[in-house]
Amino acid sequence: MLCRKCERELPDSATFCPYCGKRTAPVPRKSRQKPNGTGTVYPRNGKWVASHVVGWYRTEEGVLRKKTINRTFVKKSDAINALPTLKAAYKPVKPKTLYELYQEYMKTKDYENLSKSQRQKMGYAWVRWEPMSVISIADLTVSAIEDQIIEKTKSYYPAHDMKVLLSHLYKLAIKQEIVGHNKTEDIDLPYDAPKAKRECWTKAEIDALWDDYKSHPFTGYLLIMCYSGLRIGELSTIRLENVHLDENYMIGGIKTEAGIDREIPISAKIKPVIQTLMKGRKVKILEMGENQFYEAYWATVERAGLRHLPPHTCRHYFFSRMTAAGVQGGIIAEVGGHANYLTTLKNYVRIPLKDKLAAVDKV
Repeated sequence: MLCRKCERELPDSATFCPYCGKRTAPVPRKSRQKPNGTGTVYPRNGKWVASHVVGWYRTEEGVLRKKTINRTFVKKSDAINALPTLKAAYKPVKPKTLYELYQEYMKTKDYENLSKSQRQKMGYAWVRWEPMSVISIADLTVSAIEDQIIEKTKSYYPAHDMKVLLSHLYKLAIKQEIVGHNKTEDIDLPYDAPKAKRECWTKAEIDALWDDYKSHPFTGYLLIMCYSGLRIGELSTIRLENVHLDENYMIGGIKTEAGIDREIPISAKIKPVIQTLMKGRKVKILEMGENQFYEAYWATVERAGLRHLPPHTCRHYFFSRMTAAGVQGGIIAEVGGHANYLTTLKNYVRIPLKDKLAAVDKV
């Protein structure tokens, strides 16, 4: 044979070249103790840990972490020998389709606690996701999610509902360790959120409510909200023992520290309304569920010929009329359950143009 360096003729039994000293054959390498993919072994606290990576997950801070199966041994050799058994013992979670997760979501407490209108929104959102119902949530990509939203919607709110529903499905999948990250957090909606247009009832619409109240007692609840600034949730929590008609106030309120258990003055206009609605009640002024209230509310709006504005419009009316009447800002804020008048002014007060003109004409 020839030397690999000087190319001189050497006997076949030579281990080194006698001329240049080059080794005639490569040094045999020691074989690896374990092949790639079987796991790793490392020391910890005087023992040896056999570890096998079975997946990945993302923390709440967005950091990607390994998900592993670990076993501890006294000897390193035992840890190495256990690696194949760790891999064989792992049974990956069965992937689930969007349809399967949606069926599970409708049985959760989160879904049961939704109002009727919110359930309808989730139902409409599912109709838009349904063409992808047989796809595993683990196979969804961010681009596929965005493409489906763009294809099925033309405005912000339907797109937002699609994103919200899919986020609920991702949360279920994360709990079941099917996926490690909610990909809806990475998508951009194709539309900007529209600026809220807050409107207020007119005096003519309030007069229409008074006329409707003559034959429909339920309308009295809307009048109470218009003349007290109460939210629906606040009105539904006021107990009969907290209504002090002789002293013209009631105790109630929710949401913020400034709004909870506050003194709510009773206007002389609605005192007879409250007296009427309290008759036959056992615990609270308003004894009906949220869905039932909304159904009755929209029926009242339709019957009285009002604009189709949400119940919160009653609260807007109260603050706007109090401001137009020249009531001191601190009093308005306290009656309405706000910590300061700026909140009231920014979010609720809607002063008609004619009142503004009348004000500037006084200058």
